[in-house]
Amino acid sequence: MVMGDFNEGRSESERFGTQFQHIPTRTFNQVIDKTDLVDIPMGGPRYTWSDKWGSKFSKLDRFLVTEGLLQRFPHLMGLVLEKNIPNHWPTILLEHRVDYGPSPFCIFHSWFELDDFDDVVHNSWNSNIVENGINNHWLIFKKKLQLLKSNLRLRNSSARDRLISKKKNSSRQSWRD
Repeated sequence: MVMGDFNEGRSESERFGTQFQHIPTRTFNQVIDKTDLVDIPMGGPRYTWSDKWGSKFSKLDRFLVTEGLLQRFPHLMGLVLEKNIPNHWPTILLEHRVDYGPSPFCIFHSWFELDDFDDVVHNSWNSNIVENGINNHWLIFKKKLQLLKSNLRLRNSSARDRLISKKKNSSRQSWRD
């Protein structure tokens, strides 16, 4: 791992209010490529350095790691913290994995082609969900999504059963011919 203030950006978008130099940037990118290093993405403020007047900004600080380290720690990210040093923002490296839990709803493009898809969605969404005087809009929304998911599963299960039955009948018919 190599980390620190490299005094060079990787693209023009990493500079603001300063003159962009193409040749040093190209050289810096070539060094990173030839050494097979990976530039870790950074969260937080976009820039890591500014002049004392706040008129010039650059992303100079970064973490460069090997593929091996990235395979071992796949959720590495840099984080730019609040500025408290005269012209550099402190940065830290952390492994940050975000797990949003199971996907609440999955839909396939092929479903849109089914004849009664619109009807299933419309009927599910317009059904009366109010249970025991529930008046929380988010809870009603959640219940409607759950009902829609259940109705789509039921509809897809019956469509799959019809397709299997149709294939069996078709194969029996062709066998007899």
